Amino acid sequence: MTRMSYNRRHFIKAAGVAGVAGLAGCIGGGNGGSSNVDSDATEWSFGITREGTIGYVKATGWARVFDEADTDISLTLNTTGGSEEAYRLTAAGDNHITRGTSAMGMASYNEESRPGANFGGESAIPTVPQQVMAVSDLRPFWVTLDDSIQSIEDLEGKTVHNGAAGSRFVGAIPFDSVGMLSNMELVQGDWSDIPFALEEGRVDAAYCYVMASGTSLPGWAEQLANQDSLRVLPFSDSQYSTFEEDPYLNVREVPVNEVFPFETNVDTVKSPTSQYQWYVHPDLSNENVKEFCEISFNNVSQLQEVHDALGLFNEEYAVSGMTKSPVHPGAVEWYKENDLWNDDLIEG
Repeated sequence: MTRMSYNRRHFIKAAGVAGVAGLAGCIGGGNGGSSNVDSDATEWSFGITREGTIGYVKATGWARVFDEADTDISLTLNTTGGSEEAYRLTAAGDNHITRGTSAMGMASYNEESRPGANFGGESAIPTVPQQVMAVSDLRPFWVTLDDSIQSIEDLEGKTVHNGAAGSRFVGAIPFDSVGMLSNMELVQGDWSDIPFALEEGRVDAAYCYVMASGTSLPGWAEQLANQDSLRVLPFSDSQYSTFEEDPYLNVREVPVNEVFPFETNVDTVKSPTSQYQWYVHPDLSNENVKEFCEISFNNVSQLQEVHDALGLFNEEYAVSGMTKSPVHPGAVEWYKENDLWNDDLIEG
């Protein structure tokens, strides 16, 4: 686990911090539902996925904005094994803020389980992190080198590479939604193995993605750009209709003809998309969470330049991308004062 700290006075990079337990001593919480999170804390531990991921890049951009802003709030990046782990650490009080999908927020709030977002029964968490703002969305699509596979429906009985274990939910929920998950094998592994697993025939198809309206492949997928026989697999119309009824998913377009430097079999593909939010521990003070919103929205242009994954980010997107789980009262206050609040959302 690696921590990277930014504040207005200095920049520190440290590696090899020993375990999650070390953070609990600094921030508190995580024992039986109690929390000793300091509500007035301004040095926030930011639970994020590992270096090299787009999530890490986005969080780094946020940390630098706060490093340069006139604020006492600073963000310390704390890398974890995946989005669900980071989310649970925030629920336990071991981080102040984290990245997570709408699926995590809704599943934990409702004590439900979806693949890779298991918060029902014994997996329920005592404290539900609260939304602050939607920052991006992840638009997955599936690719193959096998000419006999023409669509997602042809993946019945097949093996599909689903990326790293910590990101299982994004690739698994769409197949769960359309009732295919039990009739296929989703295998987890390093993202960087996906191009080679396809080439070597170890898997029949694989997960890929872009972020928001961007067309940049993640670094691990650049090898796919050299495979001009790659096919992009669409879902059927009836499957897309199912996604429209699933509160965990939205359908968005991916211009795959712009993503790859060769002529693709389809120009665009519809993606079962998941929103990403920043979530905070609910014990953080309204004043500081409101200030977090103020600094963030005063620097929209700078944040958009961090990565095209943030190309859609602004005040309106921050609200429209939030879903049916609680929004921190400090954020609610900021949105109401700026005439942006949506009464269909849940106030924390």
